[in-house]
Amino acid sequence: MSEAAGQVADRDTVLGNFNRLRDEYQKSYDAVPDDALRYVPQGEDYTLGGLVVHVTDVILHYTHALDEMTGAGFQQVRVVDPEDDAKRDRDRMIGEGFGGSERAGVFQDMRGAHQVIEGKVRALSAEEYSRKAPVLYGGDAQDPYPTDAGDILGWLADHYQEHIDQVAGLLAKWKESH
Repeated sequence: MSEAAGQVADRDTVLGNFNRLRDEYQKSYDAVPDDALRYVPQGEDYTLGGLVVHVTDVILHYTHALDEMTGAGFQQVRVVDPEDDAKRDRDRMIGEGFGGSERAGVFQDMRGAHQVIEGKVRALSAEEYSRKAPVLYGGDAQDPYPTDAGDILGWLADHYQEHIDQVAGLLAKWKESH
Protein backbone atom coordinates (compact mmCIF):
# COMPACT_ATOMS: atom_id res chain seq x y z
CA MET A 1 0.00 0.00 0.00
CA SER A 2 1.37 3.42 -0.90
CA GLU A 3 1.79 6.05 1.78
CA ALA A 4 -1.04 8.14 0.27
CA ALA A 5 -3.36 5.11 0.23
CA GLY A 6 -2.47 4.39 3.86
CA GLN A 7 -3.29 7.97 4.84
CA VAL A 8 -6.67 7.73 3.11
CA ALA A 9 -7.41 4.43 4.91
CA ASP A 10 -6.35 6.01 8.21
CA ARG A 11 -8.56 9.03 7.48
CA ASP A 12 -11.51 6.73 6.75
CA THR A 13 -10.94 4.91 10.06
CA VAL A 14 -10.70 8.19 11.99
CA LEU A 15 -13.82 9.54 10.26
CA GLY A 16 -15.68 6.30 10.99
CA ASN A 17 -14.86 6.65 14.69
CA PHE A 18 -15.80 10.34 14.60
CA ASN A 19 -19.20 9.49 13.10
CA ARG A 20 -19.79 6.60 15.51
CA LEU A 21 -19.12 8.81 18.52
CA ARG A 22 -21.42 11.53 17.16
CA ASP A 23 -24.20 8.94 16.95
CA GLU A 24 -23.43 7.63 20.46
CA TYR A 25 -23.42 11.17 21.81
CA GLN A 26 -26.79 11.95 20.29
CA LYS A 27 -28.15 8.62 21.53
CA SER A 28 -26.99 9.49 25.07
CA TYR A 29 -29.80 12.07 25.07
CA ASP A 30 -32.53 9.53 24.31
CA ALA A 31 -33.03 9.02 28.05
CA VAL A 32 -32.96 12.75 28.86
CA PRO A 33 -36.48 14.14 29.35
CA ASP A 34 -37.26 17.63 28.11
CA ASP A 35 -37.63 18.81 31.72
CA ALA A 36 -33.94 18.03 32.33
CA LEU A 37 -32.52 20.07 29.45
CA ARG A 38 -32.18 23.23 31.57
CA TYR A 39 -30.75 21.38 34.58
CA VAL A 40 -27.36 22.49 35.87
CA PRO A 41 -26.13 21.07 39.17
CA GLN A 42 -24.03 23.00 41.66
CA GLY A 43 -20.44 23.23 40.46
CA GLU A 44 -21.18 22.63 36.76
CA ASP A 45 -20.76 25.25 34.07
CA TYR A 46 -23.12 23.79 31.48
CA THR A 47 -26.74 22.81 31.56
CA LEU A 48 -27.52 19.26 30.50
CA GLY A 49 -29.00 20.56 27.24
CA GLY A 50 -26.31 23.19 26.90
CA LEU A 51 -23.71 20.48 26.45
CA VAL A 52 -25.10 19.84 22.96
CA VAL A 53 -24.65 23.50 22.07
CA HIS A 54 -21.15 23.43 23.57
CA VAL A 55 -20.26 20.42 21.41
CA THR A 56 -21.52 22.28 18.33
CA ASP A 57 -19.51 25.34 19.34
CA VAL A 58 -16.33 23.28 19.60
CA ILE A 59 -16.94 21.68 16.19
CA LEU A 60 -17.39 25.18 14.73
CA HIS A 61 -14.16 26.30 16.43
CA TYR A 62 -12.15 23.49 14.86
CA THR A 63 -13.83 23.98 11.49
CA HIS A 64 -12.65 27.58 11.67
CA ALA A 65 -9.15 26.35 12.58
CA LEU A 66 -9.11 23.95 9.62
CA ASP A 67 -10.30 26.73 7.29
CA GLU A 68 -7.56 29.04 8.56
CA MET A 69 -4.92 26.33 8.16
CA THR A 70 -5.87 25.44 4.61
CA GLY A 71 -6.47 29.06 3.63
CA ALA A 72 -2.94 29.97 4.71
CA GLY A 73 -1.41 27.04 2.86
CA PHE A 74 -0.53 25.40 6.19
CA GLN A 75 1.64 28.34 7.24
CA GLN A 76 1.35 29.69 10.80
CA VAL A 77 -2.11 30.99 11.67
CA ARG A 78 -3.83 32.45 14.70
CA VAL A 79 -7.30 31.07 15.35
CA VAL A 80 -9.67 33.39 17.18
CA ASP A 81 -13.36 32.58 16.92
CA PRO A 82 -15.58 35.40 15.73
CA GLU A 83 -17.74 37.07 18.37
CA ASP A 84 -21.06 37.45 16.61
CA ASP A 85 -24.74 37.08 17.44
CA ALA A 86 -24.69 33.36 16.64
CA LYS A 87 -21.78 32.82 19.08
CA ARG A 88 -23.52 34.88 21.77
CA ASP A 89 -26.71 32.83 21.27
CA ARG A 90 -24.75 29.58 21.61
CA ASP A 91 -23.05 30.86 24.77
CA ARG A 92 -26.44 31.78 26.24
CA MET A 93 -27.90 28.36 25.43
CA ILE A 94 -24.87 26.61 26.95
CA GLY A 95 -25.61 28.30 30.26
CA GLU A 96 -29.41 28.30 30.13
CA GLY A 97 -30.18 25.13 28.22
CA PHE A 98 -33.22 24.99 25.99
CA GLY A 99 -36.77 23.70 25.97
CA GLY A 100 -38.00 20.47 24.46
CA SER A 101 -39.44 22.26 21.46
CA GLU A 102 -35.89 23.34 20.51
CA ARG A 103 -34.33 19.89 20.92
CA ALA A 104 -34.60 18.78 17.28
CA GLY A 105 -33.15 22.04 15.99
CA VAL A 106 -30.24 21.98 18.43
CA PHE A 107 -29.30 18.45 17.41
CA GLN A 108 -29.77 19.37 13.75
CA ASP A 109 -27.29 22.21 14.23
CA MET A 110 -24.80 19.82 15.84
CA ARG A 111 -25.16 17.25 13.06
CA GLY A 112 -24.88 20.00 10.43
CA ALA A 113 -21.63 21.32 11.94
CA HIS A 114 -20.34 17.75 12.11
CA GLN A 115 -21.19 17.16 8.44
CA VAL A 116 -19.45 20.37 7.39
CA ILE A 117 -16.14 19.48 9.01
CA GLU A 118 -16.42 15.89 7.82
CA GLY A 119 -16.89 17.14 4.25
CA LYS A 120 -13.94 19.51 4.53
CA VAL A 121 -11.71 16.72 5.83
CA ARG A 122 -12.83 14.35 3.07
CA ALA A 123 -12.04 17.03 0.48
CA LEU A 124 -8.41 17.25 1.58
CA SER A 125 -5.78 15.38 -0.37
CA ALA A 126 -3.88 12.70 1.54
CA GLU A 127 -0.92 15.09 1.79
CA GLU A 128 -3.09 17.94 3.12
CA TYR A 129 -4.82 15.64 5.61
CA SER A 130 -1.55 14.79 7.32
CA ARG A 131 0.17 18.16 6.88
CA LYS A 132 0.89 19.98 10.13
CA ALA A 133 0.34 23.70 10.42
CA PRO A 134 1.65 25.81 13.31
CA VAL A 135 -1.54 27.11 14.94
CA LEU A 136 -1.82 29.77 17.62
CA TYR A 137 -5.08 29.04 19.42
CA GLY A 138 -6.55 32.27 20.82
CA GLY A 139 -5.54 35.89 20.84
CA ASP A 140 -2.92 35.52 23.58
CA ALA A 141 -1.21 32.31 22.47
CA GLN A 142 2.55 32.69 22.09
CA ASP A 143 3.58 29.19 21.05
CA PRO A 144 2.12 27.58 17.94
CA TYR A 145 0.71 24.08 18.26
CA PRO A 146 1.46 21.79 15.30
CA THR A 147 -1.96 20.65 14.06
CA ASP A 148 -3.22 18.51 11.21
CA ALA A 149 -6.73 17.44 10.22
CA GLY A 150 -6.30 14.06 11.92
CA ASP A 151 -5.48 15.83 15.19
CA ILE A 152 -8.64 17.89 14.88
CA LEU A 153 -10.81 14.83 14.24
CA GLY A 154 -9.20 13.03 17.17
CA TRP A 155 -9.84 15.96 19.50
CA LEU A 156 -13.45 16.18 18.38
CA ALA A 157 -13.97 12.42 18.81
CA ASP A 158 -12.48 12.61 22.32
CA HIS A 159 -14.76 15.55 23.04
CA TYR A 160 -17.84 13.54 22.08
CA GLN A 161 -16.67 10.69 24.35
CA GLU A 162 -16.03 13.04 27.27
CA HIS A 163 -19.56 14.41 27.05
CA ILE A 164 -21.23 11.02 26.53
CA ASP A 165 -19.97 10.19 30.00
CA GLN A 166 -20.94 13.61 31.37
CA VAL A 167 -24.52 13.37 30.05
CA ALA A 168 -25.02 10.13 31.98
CA GLY A 169 -23.66 11.71 35.16
CA LEU A 170 -25.77 14.85 34.87
CA LEU A 171 -28.89 12.83 34.11
CA ALA A 172 -28.29 10.74 37.25
CA LYS A 173 -27.93 13.94 39.31
CA TRP A 174 -31.11 15.36 37.80
CA LYS A 175 -33.03 12.18 38.65
CA GLU A 176 -31.76 12.34 42.25
CA SER A 177 -32.98 15.93 42.57
CA HIS A 178 -36.48 15.15 41.22
